[in-house]
Amino acid sequence: MFYGTMKRILKIILLMDTSRGYEQGLVRGVLKYSRLHGPWKFFRIIPVVSGGRKIKLDDLKKWKADGIIMREKDEHMEALSLRLPLIIAPYRDTFAEHPNIMTNNTAVGAMAAEHFLDRGFRNFAFYGVGNWVWSINRQKSFEARLAKAGYKAHTYSVPKHGSQVEKQCRLADWLKSLPRPFGLMVCTDDCSHDCFEACRVAGLSIPEDAALIGVGNDELVCDFSDPPMSSVVLNTEQAGYKAAELLAWMINHRKKSSQSIIVEPLHVMIRQSTDIMATEDRNVAKAVCFIRDNAGQKISVDAVVKSVPVSRRALYHRFKKALGRSIHEEIRRAQAQYAAKMLTETNLQIIEIACNLGYPDAKNLSRIFRKEKGMTPLDYRKKYRK
Repeated sequence: MFYGTMKRILKIILLMDTSRGYEQGLVRGVLKYSRLHGPWKFFRIIPVVSGGRKIKLDDLKKWKADGIIMREKDEHMEALSLRLPLIIAPYRDTFAEHPNIMTNNTAVGAMAAEHFLDRGFRNFAFYGVGNWVWSINRQKSFEARLAKAGYKAHTYSVPKHGSQVEKQCRLADWLKSLPRPFGLMVCTDDCSHDCFEACRVAGLSIPEDAALIGVGNDELVCDFSDPPMSSVVLNTEQAGYKAAELLAWMINHRKKSSQSIIVEPLHVMIRQSTDIMATEDRNVAKAVCFIRDNAGQKISVDAVVKSVPVSRRALYHRFKKALGRSIHEEIRRAQAQYAAKMLTETNLQIIEIACNLGYPDAKNLSRIFRKEKGMTPLDYRKKYRK
């Protein structure tokens, strides 16, 4: 008779506030790894604000855990004294002695800037919390991408002093002083409420006067905004999976690691707060909407021309004047974005995506995709797939 050896179930302390979108994504990734390679047993603490209790170090010691995945918070920091294999998602600075889950803030800022540039904006602003490194890095990257295109961004940082009413009035005055229409990047979804309210106080219409984009795609926060807010989607689920994978390696090999896990931005989830073309040329705006509405299929320049009441030659010149690119280039950009979405969110083969877009083979799609995204479709899927 054969007696198999039972796989040891790892016991993991998971300290994440799942009321927030960022942590929810990380936890989903950890659970996905656990289901595929575990199962793991988790020790969780419900936040005090949700009716839970504060972490007690004795409780953690008694549980005899194998490792820890945690978000940096004051109430979590006692867990560091357990000296277990640990991976941390820092909020302030990095922890040199542990693997860190870090967001690629350079790519985040550039993606938000690109989103506004694609929509024809010529005026830009950034709302940040200046004492946080991640906010500062997002701002720098946002400004750098705009500078490359020949534009500057107006910037605002939350003041340290003053009542909430005073801060709101200052923010409203600043927003009211900006040239319109403008694209406003909010450093994170959590800060968006103040900006929406200040726009209301300043008498600014969203998105006609001020288009707002956040970071994190916390769906509850974005949908509560009025109108719903566009946001940069972060691949937190993939990062959570990789964090669990690394923690399992550290536990099984009894080794430390200095590896960082990078949370990459995937794309912009477009909602009403930026769903507009910032151009006075209604025919260009209509043509762009036609292209983006049909990005998942073969689109010809002739089809775009037929969607508006102007000649091919006139539309070509209007595109160049309003957006700085041709009709063909806009089609290519929209289809590359559609392909990127299919690569990360579906199991479609690259040849299937190419056929949907009207390309004769995967090679033609790869050539266009690489020019737009800087890598092949296969490399993109490997890097960003959830």
